[in-house]
Amino acid sequence: MDWIEGLNRTLRYIEEHLTDAGLSVESAARHAAYSPFYLQRIFSGLTDMTLAEYIRSRRMSQAGVELQTQTIKVLDAALKYGYETPESFHKAFRRFHGISPSAAKHAQAKLMFMAPLQISVSLKGGTLMDYQIEKKEPMTVMGYERRFSYENGFAEVPKFWDEFFQKGLGETISPLLGISFNDDTKPEFAYMIGNFCKADAPVPDGMVKRSIPAYEWALFHTEGTTGRDIQGLNRRIYSEWLPQNAQYEPAANLNIEVYPCDQMDWADKRWGIWLPVKAK
Repeated sequence: MDWIEGLNRTLRYIEEHLTDAGLSVESAARHAAYSPFYLQRIFSGLTDMTLAEYIRSRRMSQAGVELQTQTIKVLDAALKYGYETPESFHKAFRRFHGISPSAAKHAQAKLMFMAPLQISVSLKGGTLMDYQIEKKEPMTVMGYERRFSYENGFAEVPKFWDEFFQKGLGETISPLLGISFNDDTKPEFAYMIGNFCKADAPVPDGMVKRSIPAYEWALFHTEGTTGRDIQGLNRRIYSEWLPQNAQYEPAANLNIEVYPCDQMDWADKRWGIWLPVKAK
């Protein structure tokens, strides 16, 4: 349960630095000595919210308590909880609590509250996950790529796929893969829709080519055939398989979604996710 302990260290760090201007997903990940890429995926899988959403909700929750029970001014509360202007604080506060910060000062005002999280995993009669461990040589991939924030990635990536097909890019490259990359130097990840290619393949305009080193991979499969099935499999990997796995941990900030298409000559055309792993 190392990942669970790491997540709880992260949550304690957030509580201790809730009003620090430097608190961010990246600083929390550095404190826990984990990759932001995997930390946020596991957190989202376990809680159905992003780490950024959790930090914002905890701040808004505490700001509401202080405004209602103390003599703190709205402007001071805005600055204390990381908002540069009263307007941005007012908008975020109303979105969370349903009332304005000034209305929260009334003793009878109804406020929302989010208690600090403490994560635990309870094992109750498991469900099967179809996977295998396989060594793969270096690969080259090419495709259409864009960067997304962790906070809205799950919602925006399906739109990116819609855009890919609307632009007719499937005529240029067969969309076998959806690949997430992150180098931990930015608060976002790159997502590519593409396919395998030769190392010396020419790159069409608007496309990107990347090299992927040799790794051992955990190959997960799903019988589902929709983007929602892939997202569900992703959540199960990061909320069930990875936190509870005593043998393997991530080897790189990579996640490959496999979408079988008619051009494939593989015997197994099931949809799936590939995760690079290494022995603990």
